[in-house]
Amino acid sequence: MKDDQRLGAMYWIDHFVVGTTDVQRWGEWSTEVLGASHAWNNTDNAPGLRGAVFRDLGGCHIAAFLNDTMPPDPGLGEGMPRYGFYIRANDIDRQLKRFDQLGVRHTEPRRETGLGEAGTVIAFEDFDHNQYELWAADELPDSAMDGIGEIGIGRLSHVIFESRDFARTTAFYTKYCGVDPLPADRVDEDALVFPLIAAGRVIFKKVDQLGLRTGGSTRIFGAHTAFIIRNEEFVPTYEKLWADLSEWNHDRRTQGPIADPGALPARTGMHGSEAGRMWKRVYGRGDAIIDADTNNFHFVGGTSDEPTMIRYQAHYMEEHIAAYIKDHPEAAEKAGVPAR
Repeated sequence: MKDDQRLGAMYWIDHFVVGTTDVQRWGEWSTEVLGASHAWNNTDNAPGLRGAVFRDLGGCHIAAFLNDTMPPDPGLGEGMPRYGFYIRANDIDRQLKRFDQLGVRHTEPRRETGLGEAGTVIAFEDFDHNQYELWAADELPDSAMDGIGEIGIGRLSHVIFESRDFARTTAFYTKYCGVDPLPADRVDEDALVFPLIAAGRVIFKKVDQLGLRTGGSTRIFGAHTAFIIRNEEFVPTYEKLWADLSEWNHDRRTQGPIADPGALPARTGMHGSEAGRMWKRVYGRGDAIIDADTNNFHFVGGTSDEPTMIRYQAHYMEEHIAAYIKDHPEAAEKAGVPAR
């Protein structure tokens, strides 16, 4: 890790949320297939989360939100966003056998060297055709397999997004997310790869037409990705975004999908969680970030005793909104939010 990281540099993928037509079934699927058998952060009985399931996966977490319908099958190993999980290289055969026993649709193992790391990849999907990959890297990063159980699925290794314009995508993520792409001659021609500071990758694949399986497409309620940045940079990073990007006041929960989301510019908007909705009321800006290709993400603050942030403690919006209300009681009163 360099010592001169830019403001808002992204260190890890902390979590993702996909859509599902059956929350209970997805929870069971994540337990059987991924080994994510425990509720994350005591969310199983949390009020307001009956239409969602959150599961702990060692050093990260995963979730699914209820949707009445999901977009058509994009094709195994083709749809995006596509989320990767670390596994050990000597565990590939066992994982394939498990998938076959569980009836999980998957590809055969394939050697991959053109996306910034060398290893073996296996694409698979859930019953709603959300796309995932097992990533057996030749060199596993430290902490990649922390907290795993006997199933052997590690933390999040990468996410693959869509991009219609690599130059535009590069400018956006370099400026606002503190990461730089690998040189074009080190990756596949149709790929743009941003290594994260601690471990993991954000990968973009070139497309002419968006698949619209993102949260920013407004076709799937709740879908998003979250990245770890340094906790002390949480508000300054957002202030930089808010100074440049317009605020989008669309509420998918109450207003439904829009006709052409791919025509909109990069923007910020309300994160649909209760804490995100409160932040929007109190601060006047949202913490959801939507790029020009409808990829939807937000930041999570991280603290660590290790300078590389190879292991971290996450600090979510609930902590940040509580601190802001404490320091700005007049803002809370103006928004009609009880002071804490």
